[in-house]
Amino acid sequence: MIVNKEQIREIAADALEIEPEQIGDRDHFVQDLAMNSLQMLDCVAEIEDQLDVRIPKTDIRSLTCVEQIVDYLEAL
Repeated sequence: MIVNKEQIREIAADALEIEPEQIGDRDHFVQDLAMNSLQMLDCVAEIEDQLDVRIPKTDIRSLTCVEQIVDYLEAL
C-alpha cells in the first residue's frame, strides 16, 4: 500500500486541532505533541476510514509518529 505522508499528517493535525506544518515526521504524538488517548483513537479511526484499512488495537500503541504510521501502513 502506498501512503501519502501528508494525508497522515493532516489527519493527526485535525485530531490535535493544530496546523499540519506543526507536525514533524518523527514528532512523538504523546511526548512532543501532547496527543491524548481519545485524540489518538480519533486519528486511527480517521486513517481507517480514509484508507479503508483496519489497525488492530494491539498495534496502536506502537504507532507513535507520522513516520511509524506510514511505515506500518506501507507494510500491509
